[in-house]
Amino acid sequence: MKTRFPHRPGGFTLIEISLVLALIIGLTAAIGFGVSGVQQWQKAKNGSLALQAVYGAQRSYLADHPTAEITAVTASQLQGYLPQGWTTMPTAIGLDGETLTIDYSVMPPRLVLGSTLYDPSATHSDGLWDVGE
Repeated sequence: MKTRFPHRPGGFTLIEISLVLALIIGLTAAIGFGVSGVQQWQKAKNGSLALQAVYGAQRSYLADHPTAEITAVTASQLQGYLPQGWTTMPTAIGLDGETLTIDYSVMPPRLVLGSTLYDPSATHSDGLWDVGE
C-alpha cells in the first residue's frame, strides 16, 4: 500500500516571508548605521583639512614675516598664503550641522563654535577636527 503525501501548493509560508523581511530590515539598519558613521568621519576630515590649510598659511606667512606675532595676523593677511584655489578663510560643518569658524590667532589653529573649542573626537591630536601631529 502506498502512502500518499498531501500535495503542498506553491508559494511561501508565513514563517519564510517573516524571516526574509526580518533579514531585509536588519541589513537596512546595519547599512544605515554604517553610512552615518562615514558621514561623521567625512565632516571631521573636512574640518581637519580646513585647519591644515590655515596652519600651512600661518607657517608660510611667519616664514615671510619672522618678527610678526601670530595673534596680530589678520585673515586678509593669511588669505594670500592659503593653498591654490582657496580664496577665503575656510569654515567647517559640525556633526549637528552647525557652522564652525577657525581661530587663526593661535598656532596651530583650532575650530571654534562661538567661543568654545570644537573637537568631539577622542583626542586633540588624532587628525580629526584638529591639525593632528
